[in-house]
Amino acid sequence: IDQLGVFFLAGHETTASALTWVFYMLAERPEWLARLREEIDPYMSEGDLSFEATKKLPLTRAFFKEALRLYPPITFVPRVALEKVEIEGKRLPRGALVMIAPWTLQRHSKYWEDPHAFKPERFLPENEKNLTQGAYIPFGQGPHLCVGAGFAQVESLLIMSQLVSKFDFELLPDQRVVPAARLTTRPAEQVMMRVRHRV
Repeated sequence: IDQLGVFFLAGHETTASALTWVFYMLAERPEWLARLREEIDPYMSEGDLSFEATKKLPLTRAFFKEALRLYPPITFVPRVALEKVEIEGKRLPRGALVMIAPWTLQRHSKYWEDPHAFKPERFLPENEKNLTQGAYIPFGQGPHLCVGAGFAQVESLLIMSQLVSKFDFELLPDQRVVPAARLTTRPAEQVMMRVRHRV
């Protein structure tokens, strides 16, 4: 039963949280909706987007990654120190539990230029190679990388592409969307938006 809980969290809750932020950000930025459509539309001419086509959407992938940088689904990554270590002047004994907060790391000015700004271009192939290794960990990293990371990214790109190609998104007025760190990072209140068929 514990494993079922893990699969539910990893396979549903985190993806739903990530896509909530993606569509919130798209509703706030109609110019990006137009840019993503320019990239996606040629692959939608025959109906549904194929798995192979997801590899040919660098801007859509970059938008998704930037949304995860600013609003990582997981609130913390627990790790155990395998040996005595010093981090930022603090000495930790072997076996110490260390909680890594992707939110903090992925918005740290030491690793990101203009860290609170939404700039998907950071993750375009020509720019991504210049990012600090280990500063972007929405799925963890190293031997403990989420086993579903690849699946979650492809699934999210497929869902994003289908919805972006077919619908317009508009936030309802007078909303204050505030992130809340719960089991996942999600809006404290429901994000209300108007979704219309694309004209």
